[in-house]
Amino acid sequence: MHFFFKLPKMNVFSTDWLKKHIFFLNFACEMKNIFKTTVLRISLSVLLALCAHGRAEAYDYYFQPIDAQFDSIACVLNEADFNNQRENIDPQLLDLLDQRAAQTGNRQLRARAIYWRVRMGQMSAQPAKCIEQLEQARALLTDGYDYDRACIAYQLAGNQERLGHYMQCYENTTEAIELLSQAGDHYFLGNAHLLLAQMFLELSDHESGRKQLAQARQHYEQAHYPLNRIYFFEAVFSDNQEKALDYYRESISTGQRDWGMTLQALINASSIFIDQQKNDSAEAYIDQAAQLLQHEAPQNPLFSSLLMAYRGKMRYQQGRLQEALADLEPIASTAELLHGERVLTDVYRYLWLICDTLGQPSRAYNYLKLYNQYYEAAQKEITDQQVPKAQAREAISRQADRIQLLEQEAQLNRFYLYGALLACVVVLLAALAVFLVFRQRYRIHQIENRELRNSLEQEAIIYKMNLKNYEDDIKQKDCELSSSTLLLANKNEVLQQLHDITKHYSDQGLIPKEYVQRMNDIVGQSLRNDDEWSRFKLHFTSVHPDFFMKLKERAADLTENDLRLCAYISIGMRAKQIAEMLNISPDSVNSNRYRLRKKLGLERNQKLDDFIRKI
Repeated sequence: MHFFFKLPKMNVFSTDWLKKHIFFLNFACEMKNIFKTTVLRISLSVLLALCAHGRAEAYDYYFQPIDAQFDSIACVLNEADFNNQRENIDPQLLDLLDQRAAQTGNRQLRARAIYWRVRMGQMSAQPAKCIEQLEQARALLTDGYDYDRACIAYQLAGNQERLGHYMQCYENTTEAIELLSQAGDHYFLGNAHLLLAQMFLELSDHESGRKQLAQARQHYEQAHYPLNRIYFFEAVFSDNQEKALDYYRESISTGQRDWGMTLQALINASSIFIDQQKNDSAEAYIDQAAQLLQHEAPQNPLFSSLLMAYRGKMRYQQGRLQEALADLEPIASTAELLHGERVLTDVYRYLWLICDTLGQPSRAYNYLKLYNQYYEAAQKEITDQQVPKAQAREAISRQADRIQLLEQEAQLNRFYLYGALLACVVVLLAALAVFLVFRQRYRIHQIENRELRNSLEQEAIIYKMNLKNYEDDIKQKDCELSSSTLLLANKNEVLQQLHDITKHYSDQGLIPKEYVQRMNDIVGQSLRNDDEWSRFKLHFTSVHPDFFMKLKERAADLTENDLRLCAYISIGMRAKQIAEMLNISPDSVNSNRYRLRKKLGLERNQKLDDFIRKI
């Protein structure tokens, strides 16, 4: 079970506070190991609170406490993270976390130490290196620390987004959101939804991005956190430059503690003014950004290069070519700092135009080549990313649809569960009412039920007897039908023998031809007599009323001879007997059987006789 507790904020983000109280913390820990008493645990908590007495305002520390000394350092880092003052953290604090984790040998503390080192240095670290370290931290996690797992998943997602691994970013962020929701950390939930908004922005899915941005706003408001980041991304998502400028102004006015986002808002706003050729407004914002950068991070090379690039573009539009050249040329010498930034292409373009205007064709040509090189590389990168981004959008959309279906199914299951419970309650109440009503009539119903049961038993006996008689009658009719058919087949066989004998003696001249002709006519007429088939069919239909109808449903093109062949097969007649009945050869019977199989659409492994007898 998790226990989330609050620790008061501390005044400084350095080792001074820790050095002042480290002796008392170690002493308390040693005493805890010796006595293991409840009183000592309370004393330790009081001591930790007294060590951090300097601030009345409180912030949430959601990590499950493990080690007092480690948690006190992590509490300082947590406050710095919440206040966007990670750059002011003394690196020795991270070293102390590593040392304490090594001293305790606790896997969970080692994972937290890695997480805090990555979290505090994320602005200047390489994403691939951060991912490698975070995966090590994730492997060290133990069961029961879901909040740690959420923080590491969120940090992984941020670095994966920087590398363009959008699907992994989405999966880790959704995992973090689920776990953070359980902890109720609205600040980090706002960060997670904001990360998804940024990811969808890069995937050109503005609709999904705006939905995530709205959720981020809700969580920031619940955490009482400034909305400058929300305003910033509202501006980025906006299609109207004037609206975007209004959002940037809101972001700047509410972003006192978030200087990096404020600086970016100032630069983006100045870019809009430059595009509108409002150079005075652009210069005012650039000067404000320069002051902020000088105050917060004067040694930050990335922001300094970006600021100089936009200042150079502005001065070029103002016609101050020498000043623009002085701003832009240093950026070209440190191009690696802006690798992946679109502004670098503009830098070479303006350098080419400036040198060409100043009559420096050699330098202009060199910058033109660099401009073409970076422009083509940028276009190629955009083209190369189109397919992966489309695939990522599709994959995320499918996963979101699956999640939505699962949520709908879960909601439907809950609805069914509540409905079933309600139905059970209603049924129980109804059953109770019925029980009370019919309790007095129970004995009367017993007699009625006994009589009814006896009547049903007698009816069941009669039904069984009737059924047996019916089955016996069917069997008897089948026997009669088979017997009459066999007799008819024997008759035809005798007639055929008479025909053959008459023909034999006629060929020898022992019988007059007129007699032979007369005999053949009588025999042939008897063999071709259709009245026998009509009587047989009538008798057969009375025994098997649906037989011919089912055959017609299976194959509508069956002829009368086909139906006749099926009836003979149904009563178990052999091919020779059927040939005698139809006055044809056994080979003709086999041919008819083959054609019948094709009409009925039977497979090779299906037997015609078995199929017909099952009808």
